[in-house]
Amino acid sequence: MLESIDNIIVPTDFSELSEIAVQSATVLAREQDATIHLLHVVRLPIFHTTYDINVPQVVWDGLRDEVRVQMDATCEGLAAAGVSRIERLISENLQPAEFIAQHVRALEADLVVMATHGRRGLAHAFLGSVAEETLRTCPAPVVAIKGQGIADEGVRRILVPLDFSVHSQKAMELAISVAKRFDASVDLIHVLDEAPDYAIRLSPRIAEFEAQARETCDERLQSAKDEVGEAGVQVRSHLQQGFPPEVIAEKAASDGADLIVMGTHGYRGFARVALGSVAERTLRLAPCSVLTTYAEKDGAGA
Repeated sequence: MLESIDNIIVPTDFSELSEIAVQSATVLAREQDATIHLLHVVRLPIFHTTYDINVPQVVWDGLRDEVRVQMDATCEGLAAAGVSRIERLISENLQPAEFIAQHVRALEADLVVMATHGRRGLAHAFLGSVAEETLRTCPAPVVAIKGQGIADEGVRRILVPLDFSVHSQKAMELAISVAKRFDASVDLIHVLDEAPDYAIRLSPRIAEFEAQARETCDERLQSAKDEVGEAGVQVRSHLQQGFPPEVIAEKAASDGADLIVMGTHGYRGFARVALGSVAERTLRLAPCSVLTTYAEKDGAGA
């Protein structure tokens, strides 16, 4: 669980937000002298394939040359910021999320650090939807950079949403590792679903069931809080009610969290309605960066 960080993959489209991701990766890499692997996929806008347009070789050559120039500039900036080991990975016309996952496996990368959005317009799809697809498919933890990214002083307050599944347990363990590395505090939060008004009107027992659920959640939160505290990390716990992504984002904002750490199921389609879709919606609403980890095997949720 990030006891050591040796290899960090940083996808970039050379946009301003991608540069913030690079700067954030720099903070993490310097702390343990890790290697940063810059990754870029050379792609034309989608009309190249949609309308069967024949793009002259000179255009491709120009794109490659421009990417090399941009890569050189980014590498120079990393070196000036104190990163001693830098590699570059460039490919053409691949699906970026798949390319990221392939290199995570090949390099046994410890972490992916990427912007949540890239350039606007058609090319915006590179680091917008790609970030969400990477959250679902990447076999390593992913830091999706929001706002100003990770400051030079590192991480100070971490918010960890829990649904008591194996996925959120893994996220909590990851948060402990990060907290110990940066001497940060941890806030655990579980969000209870609100029963619809019509359900309460039709069945007075709904309130009784809700009280039972709250009691169970209190016990599980206390157990999780004890685990974090025993690891030597300052911790608080919170039980709130509402729509999870909104509550999580509002809590992060009100507490001044600089990182949210949460699990994601990595499921597609309707099976993603649990923490997977919550992670993606939280990513869109969060005021700070979001670190997700992917658990290979399913576990029982609460």
